[in-house]
Amino acid sequence: MVNDQRHAAHRQERIAPPPAQRAAPASPGENGVRDERDAGPGRTADAAPGRQDTEQELSFVSPQGELHRVLARFGPDRPRVVRPPAVARPVRFKDGWKGVQVRLPEEAAGDRAAYTLLEAEITAALALHRAFGGTRFAGLFPTPVGHDMNTPSPFVLYAVPRGRPLAGLTEGVSLAGQRVVERDLVLAVRLMDLIGLVHRGIVPGAVRWDDHAVQVWDLGSVVRTGRPRVPYGVPPFASPEQRAGVGATEPRDALWSVAQVMHQLVTGRPGSPDGPPADLAAHRSLAGTLSPVYARRAEDRPTPDALLRTLVPEMAAEVAGVLLPDPLEQYRREFDETRRRKHAALALRPHARAVAPPPEDDGPATGHGHDYGGGQAPAPYPTAPPPHPTAAPGDFTGYEYEPRPDRSRLRTWISGGRTSGTTGPDRGRSTGGNHR
Repeated sequence: MVNDQRHAAHRQERIAPPPAQRAAPASPGENGVRDERDAGPGRTADAAPGRQDTEQELSFVSPQGELHRVLARFGPDRPRVVRPPAVARPVRFKDGWKGVQVRLPEEAAGDRAAYTLLEAEITAALALHRAFGGTRFAGLFPTPVGHDMNTPSPFVLYAVPRGRPLAGLTEGVSLAGQRVVERDLVLAVRLMDLIGLVHRGIVPGAVRWDDHAVQVWDLGSVVRTGRPRVPYGVPPFASPEQRAGVGATEPRDALWSVAQVMHQLVTGRPGSPDGPPADLAAHRSLAGTLSPVYARRAEDRPTPDALLRTLVPEMAAEVAGVLLPDPLEQYRREFDETRRRKHAALALRPHARAVAPPPEDDGPATGHGHDYGGGQAPAPYPTAPPPHPTAAPGDFTGYEYEPRPDRSRLRTWISGGRTSGTTGPDRGRSTGGNHR
């Protein structure tokens, strides 16, 4: 669950710092909230204009379901850190703990698609944390510390991110480093596959690198395996079938994205959006391991398990036994089904005319209502179909293929260009990400 809507008297409340999974304070530039284009030499994000120095009370629900209230200070928003319209800002608790808050500004919180993506991000972050939080693979994903979706500006708190996005790197990554990036990305896809998740948004802006390991962000792009594909993503990083929105989502969609990220990392240029890149044979480091992943059709690509066994057989064997049975799996499935029915019941469009309930007759009403001690049960929900076709919530995103007023922010987040403070003719042009 991403919301705890019980009354405060029924929740276990602790007025204390969050759980003990706290990262050590990172040096400037490693916490994911410094914008290298805005900060001058020796200047950190905390010294940027607009810093909020006053302490504020922050309440959130931890991954363990406990309510916390802490005093916190916030730094300025950094739009380039996360996918728009979400923004990220550094946060420091009174006890010295540092992290990052990913939130929707109040003006964007009413956007149903944006709200759905943040809700999906929290759900995916919690699922990954529960599955792999106690293993050596936990660092591949952001560490959730808390969340609150019931505020004017919904948010999720993470521990300090590692490294910098691949999209923002201006220096090349060594050949040995490229092999580690390749291994970690395939490993992340395989781990998600184990718990039935697929990442549809693996792009250079969502992959962080600290010279030792990878960390995969933008968990709002994660969906369950087997969900019908909808048009999502940008070429060449999104697979052809994903951009077309045909068939069912599967892990080999994410492997295509991994191969495209690696092509740009190695060559400094985007690959082909529809098949193997024309220069694949010229780069043996790509052709030797990822050649089959560039297949246009998902069924012609290897599975994450098969690819990981080719790259690092010993790690593939370890991964196969890392997942312990989830004793709450049955209840999670029941919750998901209940939420699906709830969303389906609320899928009426705002302008749809409500259908009047049938008049009461001489018999008591039966159906979905509950008797709260007031006598007769409420009338059942109307069964007549809505006057307009509806889609289940979450089957669209609104970011890739619907016209939006400022798509340049999304493009630059993916490719590593500028997003704000640029008004010249090169606005939106990528200034990084070439690694030759």
